[in-house]
Amino acid sequence: MEIDFKKSNGLVPVIAQEYGTNEILMLGYMNKEAFDLTIETKIVHYFSRSKNRIWKKGEESGHIQKLIDLRVDCDEDTLLVIVEQIGNTACHTGAKSCFYRSYLQKENQKKIVSSEIANLPTKYGVFNIKAYKDGCQEHLSIMSKDFKDIEAPLVRVHSECLTGDAIGSLKCDCNNQLDLALELISRDGGLLIYHRQEGRNIGLVNKVNAYNLQDHGFNTVEANLKLGFKEDERDYKAVEYILKDLGITKMRLITNNPKKISFFEKCGIEIVERIPAITKTNKFNENYLKTKKEELGHLL
Repeated sequence: MEIDFKKSNGLVPVIAQEYGTNEILMLGYMNKEAFDLTIETKIVHYFSRSKNRIWKKGEESGHIQKLIDLRVDCDEDTLLVIVEQIGNTACHTGAKSCFYRSYLQKENQKKIVSSEIANLPTKYGVFNIKAYKDGCQEHLSIMSKDFKDIEAPLVRVHSECLTGDAIGSLKCDCNNQLDLALELISRDGGLLIYHRQEGRNIGLVNKVNAYNLQDHGFNTVEANLKLGFKEDERDYKAVEYILKDLGITKMRLITNNPKKISFFEKCGIEIVERIPAITKTNKFNENYLKTKKEELGHLL
């Protein structure tokens, strides 16, 4: 790829777009040196006109923009960098983006889109389901048929785990917890929200990279931190929206996570009872559960 920096006075405009969401994160400039550094290091570097030097996003805050792809327009005078944001304070999407403020205010605010309610027969029983689309993430509410008639229904917020839920991984307790929750909800009535934030919201690729680090002796928290993420990147705003949409004001919460209890209480939802989600352990997930208890404060 040949970019003619001379025809644009040494600087080429750069558009940074987040991989997966396609959200425009920021606009900047590159000179030849910044461009070469970006290609060489796979970390996006910019040229700051105000500081008259090369810089990389997050050099002070600690997060970086990892280069996924770099494209140039037909006139070869504007660059599009596709990036993955990594780090404890990465401006992934939404209000953390440089371009989250809408000039049109409420007319252009991000909206959660929901589906109609449909019938779903399963091995656990027959449920009603309703889907929600929040940006690039789609969540699913799974409700017992008598859900609306129960004053304080059972509620489980289950974070997506492809390896556990779909393949039956023994490295975690996710599949067992999903089974337990669906059995309880089918029997006693309630709701399960399938929260599509894989790997505590670091995504499948990063989760598998975290597993690789775990193969080399890191625990689940250490692996996340090693990759530049917080120990838990999940965001429950979509869950709050779903609960309000379904009219939940009281619940019997199925969880071992005190942070979920605190979050729902702050949302004004009365937790009548906490139902432990304790399942059978095995030799592959004992250390994982030990870490959740000792470092994440789970009630195990």
